[in-house]
Amino acid sequence: MSLATANITGSKHPADSIANPRATKRRSTTHERLFAQAVVPEIIDDDIDTVIEYPETSAARRTYLSSKTKRPVTEFQYRVYDACRQIPKGYFTTYKAMSDFLGSGPRAVGNALAKNPFCPLPIPCHRVLTTDFYIGGFSGDTKSKIFFKKAKLEKEGIRFDDKGFVAASMQQKRFFDSFA
Repeated sequence: MSLATANITGSKHPADSIANPRATKRRSTTHERLFAQAVVPEIIDDDIDTVIEYPETSAARRTYLSSKTKRPVTEFQYRVYDACRQIPKGYFTTYKAMSDFLGSGPRAVGNALAKNPFCPLPIPCHRVLTTDFYIGGFSGDTKSKIFFKKAKLEKEGIRFDDKGFVAASMQQKRFFDSFA
């Protein structure tokens, strides 16, 4: 068992393992290093209010071309976006929690969100973090746009420590996993 999946609470109960999103998380030293190396951009986009038209019908979805990729949005991407839009303002989830709900993998969810043309609303992809509650990437970038994601979440009331992780006091109170 790797450190990423090891039981970190000392308990023998499976509900207390790292697989439980509400359990205390072991911090990734890679994430700490990424955050330390990230470059804060001169201008930070903290917009959380702009609403982009989202295709609701099957017909509209079949004909929509992404403004980011200039390609049609895939059925899987729409499933990811439909799940993501359920995350309430002031809350966050993880790529893993979303992938468990969708029956896919966390990287597939991350790849779909990196191509999200409906940000910040109605698809608030900035509300999705890594399993250890690290800020993670934003728009496919881990070097500077993470500060956009962080600013958006802070504007919604989520606080972070100085290494890019959700403040311990908020990890359980603001974690969302009630996908329907």
